[in-house]
Amino acid sequence: MRAGRYDDDDFSLPMTPLIDIVFNLLVFFLLATTIVEEESALHIVLPSGRHGEAADKEGGEIVLSVDRDGIVVYGGRAVGMEELREILAEAGARKPPPRVVLRGDRDAPYGHVAGVLDMCRGAGLTRISASLLAEPGGR
Repeated sequence: MRAGRYDDDDFSLPMTPLIDIVFNLLVFFLLATTIVEEESALHIVLPSGRHGEAADKEGGEIVLSVDRDGIVVYGGRAVGMEELREILAEAGARKPPPRVVLRGDRDAPYGHVAGVLDMCRGAGLTRISASLLAEPGGR
């Protein structure tokens, strides 16, 4: 056998660099992926709908959830009416004002939802929409 030549039997693929590359790619994709977590502090059964509009991200978005007992959840936690009024007043002062997405339980009395709508309008927030995200046929 001459120096510098390889036999077909001696060929082997170095596994350590390949494992390192796969591990680095895995870590990169785990860190680069953003995980979107929907508000889940409150179980709300939304009514279903077939039509809607795409989310408008200009100015941001505030998501408010109202359950059947009138409890309002913002940012993953229940807020009182005075705290909600302060949050909405601060949001109404922003330029451009954010869009408000209101999620109401289908069994909630309309008075609870109307109270939150009234607070939004009182704070100068006029871009208000209802979120209809339930699966068709689901409870």
